[in-house]
Amino acid sequence: MNTETIDYLTQDELRQLLRVIDSKRDRAIFLVAYFYGLRASEIGTLQRADLDLERMKIRISRLKNSISSEYPLRPEPLKALKTYLRTRKDNSPILFSSRPKTPITRRMLDYLMKKYAKLAKVPKGKRHFHVLKHSIATHMLEHGAGIMVIKDWIGHRNIRNTQTYTHLINPTRDKHAEKVFANLKIV
Repeated sequence: MNTETIDYLTQDELRQLLRVIDSKRDRAIFLVAYFYGLRASEIGTLQRADLDLERMKIRISRLKNSISSEYPLRPEPLKALKTYLRTRKDNSPILFSSRPKTPITRRMLDYLMKKYAKLAKVPKGKRHFHVLKHSIATHMLEHGAGIMVIKDWIGHRNIRNTQTYTHLINPTRDKHAEKVFANLKIV
């Protein structure tokens, strides 16, 4: 990963993006993709059976040699998923389908991201679906999650992929630098 090409949404940009999404399905898609760091292609593989609402868990099947796992359902995506599922009138096993009841495609997710990001006035360079995965990793790091927790959460197999985010945001480094420079006497 090249750090110069990693775009992520600020917390304000993410809130604005979510604010403009009026579709119950789309809101659930974006919250699940963000909270669990999913690629567009992984959204299309989700099945209704991957949700265990009794145990409050979601099974994520990762692609691109990433690690699949079961995760706790966070309150925000859980609420959005329940709201969305109440609107479903079909018995399709697919969690997020397109109109012809086939899994939603990467192309459609890219279209939705561009549509909603434009409405939310998100900068053009951040109007791609993968920015949601970068955003959760960056936000977790900003709020003190350790690199190993982030690696596990977003399914990275190789820690080097996760360490890329520390080049963008490193609160520990910044805190230590602040202490050092507060006492540093420079001519």
